Amino acid sequence: MIKAVLFDMDGVLVDSEELTYEAAIAMLRERGADACREDFRPFIGAGDIAYLGGAAGVHGLEYDPSMSVVTYEKYEKLVSEHDIAYKNSAKTVRELHGMGLKLAVCTSADLVKMNINLRAIGLADVFDALINGRDIKNNKPAPDIYLKGAETLGVLPSECLVVEDAKNGIIAAKAAGMHNAAVTTTFTREELENTVAPEFICDDVADVVSVVRALR
Repeated sequence: MIKAVLFDMDGVLVDSEELTYEAAIAMLRERGADACREDFRPFIGAGDIAYLGGAAGVHGLEYDPSMSVVTYEKYEKLVSEHDIAYKNSAKTVRELHGMGLKLAVCTSADLVKMNINLRAIGLADVFDALINGRDIKNNKPAPDIYLKGAETLGVLPSECLVVEDAKNGIIAAKAAGMHNAAVTTTFTREELENTVAPEFICDDVADVVSVVRALR
């Protein structure tokens, strides 16, 4: 019996990847690094330190906390100019809430970005738990964030469905012993199948409702 749904945030609830790329690339270019999107892709879903630091390392730079501060300043300005909610994200979350499921956001992003996003899409009041990348010791692909989400909600890992877009997130969900569904917003169905083999693959976050019904 599925009792809880644990959502990743970027690429699942919010269409933020392009704005994140734009903000992070601008930050690195101010530091003299001619960064591009491909520098970041291996680190999607692994938290801002790995995401920014990994791309910085490609250009011989080391991560420092000011990278996150500057990136999120730029990101917040971009968010204010764009609608970042996926078409069906709010409807899906509220439908699952109406089914009596416990809901959590488990994002590798830090608290600042989590709050920016949830304010932008108007869902902060719906979730029973909000876990960010600074709340745990080891970020995705380690299972820590999802195990903390289950513990906070008071459910067993086997009673949880994780909704992810990133390969690192699916690996984390599997390591946590949880059901998992990947949405094809960041990686194609073929990429996901051939690399991390999610239990379910959804072309739209709205399909998660059907996955929950199937598991129940």
